[in-house]
Amino acid sequence: MAMNREGWLQIQKELSLLYDLHEAAISQTGKCRDFNSRTSILLQHLEEQGAFDMADRVMDLLAGCNPKDTSPCDNRLSTKASLERLQERIKSKIIEMDEADGN
Repeated sequence: MAMNREGWLQIQKELSLLYDLHEAAISQTGKCRDFNSRTSILLQHLEEQGAFDMADRVMDLLAGCNPKDTSPCDNRLSTKASLERLQERIKSKIIEMDEADGN
């Protein structure tokens, strides 16, 4: 089943929230576990919607995510860059759908 535009908009919103949570985790290391948990939920949602290409990217992101409670993330910059790339991919999907619909 192909995800519709509303589904992609919801994913875009969740990625934005994850990005903000990740940025907050830089100064509040306890938020790393929240980020990891919410990212896992996003992965599950993508798989349920059949968006396997995006799910693979989120799985890669999780593979490098090692939540810590007392020290900063070792992969902070890499995770941030991955989130930014995911946001761009989702944005491109939405634009493609808009163009296909003539919007």
